[in-house]
Amino acid sequence: MNRASHPSANPTRDDRFPPGIPFIVGNEGAERFSYYGMRQILYVYLTSLFLGFMAEQAVGTQALADAKVRATQVTHLFMAGVYLFPMIGGILADRFLGKYRVILMVSFIYCAGHAALAIAGRAGSTGSLGFAETAMFAGLALVALGSGGIKPCVSANVGDQFTEKNSHLITRVFQIFYFIINFGSFFASLLTPYLFKRFGAEVAFGVPGVLMAIATLIFWLGRKRYVRLPPKPGGALGGLDFMASSLLAVPLLVVVGVGTGVAEEIVEAAMSQRDGAVGASIAHVIATHWGYAAAGAIAFLMGLGLFAIRQRKAEDSGFLSVLLYSFRNRERRQPGEDFWAPARRHFGEEAAEGPPAVLRIIVVFSMVSVFWALFDQHSSTWVEQAKAMNLVLQVPASLWSGWLIPATVAGALFGGAWLFLWISNRPPSARITRGVLVLIGIWGLGALGHQLWRGSTQRVELLPAQLAALNPLFVMIIIPLLNVLVYQPLERRGRPLKPLHRMGIGMVLTAVAFASVALLQARIEGAGKGEVHVLWQVIPYFLITTAEVLVSVTGLEFAYTQAPRAMKAIIASFWLLCVTFGNVLVAFLAPLQKMSLSTFFWVFAGLMALAAGIFLVLAARYRGKSYLQPAASSKS
Repeated sequence: MNRASHPSANPTRDDRFPPGIPFIVGNEGAERFSYYGMRQILYVYLTSLFLGFMAEQAVGTQALADAKVRATQVTHLFMAGVYLFPMIGGILADRFLGKYRVILMVSFIYCAGHAALAIAGRAGSTGSLGFAETAMFAGLALVALGSGGIKPCVSANVGDQFTEKNSHLITRVFQIFYFIINFGSFFASLLTPYLFKRFGAEVAFGVPGVLMAIATLIFWLGRKRYVRLPPKPGGALGGLDFMASSLLAVPLLVVVGVGTGVAEEIVEAAMSQRDGAVGASIAHVIATHWGYAAAGAIAFLMGLGLFAIRQRKAEDSGFLSVLLYSFRNRERRQPGEDFWAPARRHFGEEAAEGPPAVLRIIVVFSMVSVFWALFDQHSSTWVEQAKAMNLVLQVPASLWSGWLIPATVAGALFGGAWLFLWISNRPPSARITRGVLVLIGIWGLGALGHQLWRGSTQRVELLPAQLAALNPLFVMIIIPLLNVLVYQPLERRGRPLKPLHRMGIGMVLTAVAFASVALLQARIEGAGKGEVHVLWQVIPYFLITTAEVLVSVTGLEFAYTQAPRAMKAIIASFWLLCVTFGNVLVAFLAPLQKMSLSTFFWVFAGLMALAAGIFLVLAARYRGKSYLQPAASSKS
């Protein structure tokens, strides 16, 4: 019998996964499929919607350019919202309602968002363009709220399931999470563009909605098996925390909501090169948008007021508390004392260490937003580039349709079943696993023999959005390769690659990736549509995915170790805000596409090169401290 099916012989160690883990992992896989599935066709659908579903060849150049710019803006503002709402959702769960209730509640909002997108697809197909656009924006807002609300809760809910006896399994579970996210993204990126072309937007948006409904059902089915930690402080104090935080976030919502129109007006004025055009546009923006700025400022001040009320009821020692206390009591500093001295005396040394540590990390990470501005374009402008490339492949017929596709589906189904049996503490025997792998291998050899005998080829036409499947595929390949070929050899030589160095290299690679797509685009513009093969995009996809692993995975690790325990949540929130700011930047600069897509890519390659240089300078000057849990063996 497998050891995992029995309690460990060591009474202080339990090698079984908690009973709620299969439901949480199943929920995550289905939810990620739903999110990446709808996101992968979003840009293509929006472009068609803003063209009134007319063929691109049938509309004028200006109308086509306007539609592409608007589709880019909406796509990236949606992604900005997805990474903005976790800041609010996390506080709602931790401080007021608890993680289980928040996940279940926002899951229904998420499902409603997918339903609205499917309705928008149906309305568009029947010619109701105005209603289709309204339903689309409503659906995107609901999906952003749902996805953003779930994002900070799920990983924390996983950690809540473990005790000291099985805490050694947490690393494995998060590895499973990262795998299941990319697994779902890979298949969603391949399937939904096909559904969009074959059955239309109604089905293509509806299938991810069905997956989200399944995700919600899976999560609900595990309701009696979860460990549910109560929110702290909960009650009225928790409600005040949530309301204050929501009001403090309003200025960011204003930037996301109306900032694009402001930026577009100013950017287009700059592109016109008319004397005084920029100044006139700025004056017009101030005259027409001051109300939004005032509303954001008023909401922010109201948030500070609610926070002050909350502090009078029960003072905490969070980031904002320590920062405001130090500011209000700055006159109490003695000669030679730093800004944080009053807080150090009031809250204690550990609490006062938090805000300066957070601010040091924020300064270093300020350039990471530019990375996300480039990375997330593989769902928008890179799809636009692929539309102008040769998408036809000639593949070995027997190997492609006789083995690769069905074997991939069969292997995925077996792998999923194996995974869930494993985390349910009932893993299949090694004999079964080897038997399935051998059968797939024999099947492949048979297909190869048939291919060599027949020698026929098959014409396969890829869809522009399907190239994005390369990203999750490469992630699953690059992570182990970097560990085996780079990180471990350097560690054995006593020269480990430090986190900030990894991130700096990743940012440089991102600039190189965009330089490569800019060169590809210039070649496309010179040769004409359909003359450059889409497989050339494999190069920038490989570069930017390597950069993602170096920047994203490493950045989370670095932020966690450098932030004091009480400040780890605020750092995680800021990391997600980096993604928001990056996508807002793309939306702001989207009008530059009207010059040419190659120029647009070169602008971002230059911005990334500049940001990478600044990041490397900041990283060289960074002096931090690691805050880790003490090892159990070090306790006396």
